[in-house]
Amino acid sequence: MIDFANTTIIKSSKSKIQSKNAVFIVGLPGLGSIGSIVVDLLIKQFKGVPIATIYSNKFPPHVLMLENGEVRFLNNTFYLIKGPNKKNDLVLLAGDTQAMTPEGQYEINAKIINFFKNEINGKFMLAIGGYAQQENEIKSPRVFGNVTDKKLIERFKNYDIKFNQTRGLIYGSLGLLMAMAKSDNLEGLCLMGEVQNMELDPNAVKSVVAVLNKLLGITINTKDIDELIKTMDKTNAKLLQDLNMPGALNNEESQPSYIR
Repeated sequence: MIDFANTTIIKSSKSKIQSKNAVFIVGLPGLGSIGSIVVDLLIKQFKGVPIATIYSNKFPPHVLMLENGEVRFLNNTFYLIKGPNKKNDLVLLAGDTQAMTPEGQYEINAKIINFFKNEINGKFMLAIGGYAQQENEIKSPRVFGNVTDKKLIERFKNYDIKFNQTRGLIYGSLGLLMAMAKSDNLEGLCLMGEVQNMELDPNAVKSVVAVLNKLLGITINTKDIDELIKTMDKTNAKLLQDLNMPGALNNEESQPSYIR
């Protein structure tokens, strides 16, 4: 039975947590869905195995309805990928949601950092999300970076990451995990794709994936993302076309007739 009086991390009975030089990659729901999509791509392509699940009464009070007719609690799940680049294992955190309250954010994210440091014996974290710019059109989304220690900028300066160009606040898990990693002497790099569509921005996802490929020495397949981009481009083009068609209002046959 899950203890919902507290935030609980339950280890999987099917998988042992044995990792080598693990890199922690966090991708939870947020701006442009960047982190969620990137982590899902990694899990599917490299066959991530669930190793632990977070349950909490700080998550929204909903359950998910599954295709088989059952339901389940909202959660965050850790996955392990063994050596995709022959040097590092990857520990991924994916999830349905983030905590609803400030207290919940602090509680859950502290548990996440503690689990990675003490159960995985990890030392480096990549936190992935989106960054909104005040621009009308973004043709080639950039990837912005923040670090737990400015010395890391020198290490990653040649990976097409824009440092020292972001201002303001990082909301939710993305920011708190970085700050908590820093306070716990872990190294962390926050990658934020430049977002135009706040709900779903596959172009920004591709930019982040390109950086990750270089950082990790892997090749992430983006075929599904390319298809999504094409679909969204067609939908947007159709919408613009419809908005620029005055004939629809001037066509007498399309007008309701009140004279019978």
